[in-house]
Amino acid sequence: MAGISLLDRTRRIGSLLHNNVSSKVAFTDICTVVSDTLSSDALVISRKGKVLGACENDSVEKIEEMLGYEVGSYIDSALNDRFLSVLSTQENAGLLALGFSWKTAHGYERRNRGEAASEQAEKHVEYRVMITPIFIGGERLGTLFIYRNGEGYGIDDIILSEYAATVVGLEMMRSKKEENDESDRMEKTVNGVLEVTSRSETESVRAVLSKLDENGCGIVNLTRLSEESGISRTSLVNAVKKMAGAGVFETRSRGVRGTEIKVINELIYSITEE
Repeated sequence: MAGISLLDRTRRIGSLLHNNVSSKVAFTDICTVVSDTLSSDALVISRKGKVLGACENDSVEKIEEMLGYEVGSYIDSALNDRFLSVLSTQENAGLLALGFSWKTAHGYERRNRGEAASEQAEKHVEYRVMITPIFIGGERLGTLFIYRNGEGYGIDDIILSEYAATVVGLEMMRSKKEENDESDRMEKTVNGVLEVTSRSETESVRAVLSKLDENGCGIVNLTRLSEESGISRTSLVNAVKKMAGAGVFETRSRGVRGTEIKVINELIYSITEE
């Protein structure tokens, strides 16, 4: 029966990959499945300490020192270093060894004594923690951090955690590859359009970029820019058209005010550094 239960739980995680062949699996979705099946809070943390996914379980009393960690935030660097020092799954790890306070680890202040201490000791929360490193191809990509109060983690829980960490690792690798592919595509686009851009048009692009704000947006009056820069208006217009045609700029006419320009491919800024 336990084996069937484990199989069902791993299938729930595996289904996230099978149902998202053409789109990315959200790390929070994986955390949600882990949280549900292990009655735990779960976080996916990148190698740099960024929270990529998180899910809280209603049956778990939150670790106070983890409450501020939401998706997109960064955990304490010292805590992340301790996570990265874990090279294989550690189940039922001690919070004190990870650098959490005595109060967090035991639910009450160590300095309390006598009757008050005894009273608090009876109410304290005993946390069980599991830390699973995320490795793919020998590269450390992050950490799966799971915890709950009460029952400790057993062998089935460890298997499920390591399976989830593998799925997370595969998603990280896929995301990294997609980012690299997109970066390569954008670089080829910029290089391609610059190959058919004359020197004067390249100067025109530099002049246009200098008029945009830090977000790569702005309304540029090409006639006025021509007067200010000494570059012919024809060259400026041709340069903007080429950049728009290649998908580097997004443009919209604003009548007498000029042309609204937004940089789509930020690699175009590299020409200003040459």
